Amino acid sequence: MYSAKEVAKITGLTTATLRYYEKENLMPPIARSIQFYRQYSDSDIEWINMIQCLRLANVPIRSIKQYVALLLQGGKTIKERHCLVDEYMKNLKIQIDNLQKAFLLTQSKLSFYEKLMQNSDNESLSYVEEWQLFKGQGKKNE
Repeated sequence: MYSAKEVAKITGLTTATLRYYEKENLMPPIARSIQFYRQYSDSDIEWINMIQCLRLANVPIRSIKQYVALLLQGGKTIKERHCLVDEYMKNLKIQIDNLQKAFLLTQSKLSFYEKLMQNSDNESLSYVEEWQLFKGQGKKNE
């Protein structure tokens, strides 16, 4: 069994976040000691990891609550959970595509700036001239 502080350290969350997850019914009730301190099990940590994964996928808290509520009902909700997870996957694919586009643009911009820094004449570029150079529409200092 783990204390809230230990679980916070293991998961990288704050104890306040752990209490929030419990309060919002994102996980089963946490066992308590005789002194009423929370006692987390390995299974609880797995739940927390699942919640963290869903949050990293930008799944809203309300959707996680819905998923957990269905999960706690057992096998009769497999189809509903499948639909939810399928929706999460579709959203993740969109996020991945958007991040890939942002990564490529940022990578291109970084390379562009590295080239510009090789020539001190570029310090006088206006943002319009820079944009034209970036888009390959203008030729300066070549």
